[in-house]
Amino acid sequence: MNTAQQVWLHIQQYGPASRAELARHLRRSKPATSAAIDVLLQQSLLLELGQGQSVLGRPPMLVALNHRSRLVVGAEVDVHELRLGLGDLRGDLLEQRSYPWRGGELGSALRHGIDALCAPYGQIPQALALGLPGVVRDGTVSHAPNLPELEDPATLARLRSELSLPTLLYNDVNLAAVSEARPGESLAFVSIGSGFGVGITQGQALLDGHQGRAGELGYLPGMNGENLESLLSEAGLARLLGLQAGQLPPLLAQRAPAILERAALRPFLDALLSALQVLTLTLDPARIVIGGRIGSKLGAQVPSLQCQLHETLPFAPYLCVSQFPDRAVVQGAVQMAAAKASADLLQELSHRPISQQPAYA
Repeated sequence: MNTAQQVWLHIQQYGPASRAELARHLRRSKPATSAAIDVLLQQSLLLELGQGQSVLGRPPMLVALNHRSRLVVGAEVDVHELRLGLGDLRGDLLEQRSYPWRGGELGSALRHGIDALCAPYGQIPQALALGLPGVVRDGTVSHAPNLPELEDPATLARLRSELSLPTLLYNDVNLAAVSEARPGESLAFVSIGSGFGVGITQGQALLDGHQGRAGELGYLPGMNGENLESLLSEAGLARLLGLQAGQLPPLLAQRAPAILERAALRPFLDALLSALQVLTLTLDPARIVIGGRIGSKLGAQVPSLQCQLHETLPFAPYLCVSQFPDRAVVQGAVQMAAAKASADLLQELSHRPISQQPAYA
């Protein structure tokens, strides 16, 4: 690994530092370290900050990563809607927008949305991470009943050809779990929206199973022969409440929707409790986070669910709703795209100069 790579990695891990500090920690000569820093500054990959603290002599000038030297995009593909977020190399979400799309037009809709999102910043994104429903494995999608066209390999091949930038595919709920993950913590993210699924992380690493099917609890059959997703989904909830599917979203728009207090919701909450019990006993997570368009609205029901877990099991994790109710998938996608762009940048630093990019401090 050359000096420029070492400088980048050290600042990425430990934060801003002076030239002397970097030379000492990297065990490189001061001239070699300073030359590498100058190259990174010229390429707008580093920024000079203010002066640091010094016991003796002139305070040193600190250098930091320019996280906005490269931008990335994270996206969630939902039925009839794309949610796109623009992020930086740190994985911070800078902006999010939604766009409609129709069957057969996923690639063109993404291209249009990405162009519109990035135009004010004057940069071409370096990576895209897509959150898709269903089981995502080796660049293919299966078990996506709400968007069956994604299961056609030709759809994904056409998508990649229309985008022409590094594109990563993930299960959408797995990305939501990434957005909530904390170092050293085991976590299960339960998503209830158009479908039902679970994302699992250990630390900040995804655990997606042997064939990418970990967390597909929606297929778990119940006592009456229906599977969990038939209840824990928008269609299932609408049916319990005697509503048409299109009537439900406006009723869920409030922060704590009154409709979720109705007695008719009992089978829904019982099914959710069963899923939480299964996750507790099989995974022993430190936290279970409930999210998705419906799940994120269940804050008022969480205390009761938490009590029932404690009453019915010998141990129980901490239960909460998502801290990113409207952007968990996009936030996780941006983080994964940022990791890809950072890895590609390090690879570029290893063998050739980086082309000049406009800096956005």
